[in-house]
Amino acid sequence: MPFEGSYGYGLDRVATGWQNLALRALDADLSRSFEPVPACLVHEPVPAGQVVPVDIALGPSSTPFRAGERLRPVVAGRRLSPRNPLTGQFPASYRTRTRGRCNLHWGPDRAARLLLPVIPARA
Repeated sequence: MPFEGSYGYGLDRVATGWQNLALRALDADLSRSFEPVPACLVHEPVPAGQVVPVDIALGPSSTPFRAGERLRPVVAGRRLSPRNPLTGQFPASYRTRTRGRCNLHWGPDRAARLLLPVIPARA
């Protein structure tokens, strides 16, 4: 049976994560190798053309996957759902401060990873 989404419709997301690139420094005490926690204390804008690493935590999910199923990561520099002009955006809508262009860099010379826990099936 294909993934039907957390609300029962197709093309839904399993988990979502977001990170303001200027607030990318991690909290060394709270972060773990599989769970980055941004400190959000120091505003460090990225100069044009500079490449910086960033860790983005995904929200928790208890979605089981079976052998052969595929994940399709979606990375965007904007909200993936429209803002409702009547009710706002649940749980909150944040003002954008600046506009810019973001280029993703990955490959043999730039490590990129998606960490997923493996929980063995019960026998």
